[in-house]
Amino acid sequence: MERPDYSALTKVLEEMNKEGGFYASVLSRDDGWPMANAVAPRTNPDVVAAMSGYVASTVERMRKDLELGEVKDIVVRCSAGKAVIRKIGSRDEQTLLVAAIMPKSVRYHSRAIGKGATTIRQIMRYKR
Repeated sequence: MERPDYSALTKVLEEMNKEGGFYASVLSRDDGWPMANAVAPRTNPDVVAAMSGYVASTVERMRKDLELGEVKDIVVRCSAGKAVIRKIGSRDEQTLLVAAIMPKSVRYHSRAIGKGATTIRQIMRYKR
């Protein structure tokens, strides 16, 4: 099997940031391991990846216990901005997450994240 072009991942995240008005985006595994990022200088991509994995696993347990169905997005809204975490694919036991950090003025994030997630899924050959 041919290895995916990992260098393309950063370009996808940069385009996602530009289109969505985000100041940071990080691709990580669900265990918090960062794979690629496009972040502003003061944003630590390792922290974003680790927190995304933690939040996603917590929400996954809640979803199962409360029988809520599949999670679409996890949105954390704060006074200075928001973080959106989306599961973008899985292979075997491994799940990929993309997290986007944005100012509170950004109202529409779904299209940019959706396009980025689709492209990353294709590059990485992950199924939905």
